[in-house]
Amino acid sequence: MVTILMVTLLYGVKTGDLYWSVLILLIYNSKKVDIERVYKTSSRIIAIGIISVLALYMFGVLPDILTSRNTVEQINYNRHSFGFYHSNVLPLLIFYLEVYYICIVKEKIRDNVIVLFVLLAGATNTFCHSRNALILSLALSLFVVFAKQMKKDEHKILYRTTVLSIPCMSIFSFSMMFLLLKGGIWNTIDTFFSGRFRLAIFKMRRIGLHLINIMSNESFVKDNITYVDGKDISSIVLDNGYLYVILRYGILIILVYFLIAYCLAKKNKGNACVLGALIAVFIANFVDNDLVDYSFLPFILWAFNDVRVDSIIKNMGKKVDEIYKGNIEKI
Repeated sequence: MVTILMVTLLYGVKTGDLYWSVLILLIYNSKKVDIERVYKTSSRIIAIGIISVLALYMFGVLPDILTSRNTVEQINYNRHSFGFYHSNVLPLLIFYLEVYYICIVKEKIRDNVIVLFVLLAGATNTFCHSRNALILSLALSLFVVFAKQMKKDEHKILYRTTVLSIPCMSIFSFSMMFLLLKGGIWNTIDTFFSGRFRLAIFKMRRIGLHLINIMSNESFVKDNITYVDGKDISSIVLDNGYLYVILRYGILIILVYFLIAYCLAKKNKGNACVLGALIAVFIANFVDNDLVDYSFLPFILWAFNDVRVDSIIKNMGKKVDEIYKGNIEKI
């Protein structure tokens, strides 16, 4: 652990990016932590954050930023942010709260709580017009309602889908930067996703592709390019978590997330609701960039959490109960 920490600190000295050092410390110190407590704490933090931002917006401290979709043919600037830096943030935070709730209660999901999340998703979409968050929230809500009736064979399909989600979406995202150059149907797909792959091409051309990318965060963010509509762009936001990791940190780093997907799927092999929630999160990062954000942090901690300790304690408790009952019967 010390060796890995030192390597990440040297990387941080070179790039000014201490994310990996902080992450290594969190992973190491969360190995024996109750993961349910992690999700409950994360839920409280996000809920307090939402309330605080909305309160500051209502008092006029934070502005309501109006945004439009990032496409060549811009629509009206009618997407409200309510104090957040973008109109997508509030709907996505509500989506993550629903995912956290499912990860906490697992199969003991209450229908009225799911209905509440659906209503919240619909209400925020009315003003924020974040179609990705709305579709994901509705799809996840419908899934968990029917997940309890799934058969064991269907659980296996979910498990394999969870394991393969990040690899498949990473490969497709990476391939789109090259397929898009051929035009045709690939251009149509990119237009549907608001031109995010075209922007990634500009980023790739400027910084290149590396197995391990060692560059400052400032150099990564700062851009001076002319987009296809003639618009000058000083910074490019990659709204695809997989492309962000590949271009920002290097191709090999995405393998860490392959491992995270495998570990999470392995720990929830028999839990259809959690597997569905994980798949929804992986899909969300195809149209957003949260893999190195706070909202994805609980999943990383869960992947490397040492569940063997909990299972050993539970098994010891069962053995103690059995011995106690056996002695009582003998007496």
